[in-house]
Amino acid sequence: MGNVNIELTGYTAEVVDAMINLGFAKTKTEAIRLALFQFDQEHKLTEEEAYEKLAGKIISDASFGKLKTRKFNLRELD
Repeated sequence: MGNVNIELTGYTAEVVDAMINLGFAKTKTEAIRLALFQFDQEHKLTEEEAYEKLAGKIISDASFGKLKTRKFNLRELD
């Protein structure tokens, strides 16, 4: 993951400062990470995206013969 420089002004700057002043975060970076984490918890973006990418890669690999597949046997769950 790369580094990003973000300039916060207005409302967003006030929210980040409030998160620090109220003790929710120690730094602006931590406040932004917490906000992003909360957003993901509400909208479940990363899980769906991860599953989509993984499923797409598996299907692609299988269709190009890069991944061996076999029929699933229910007895394997025992």
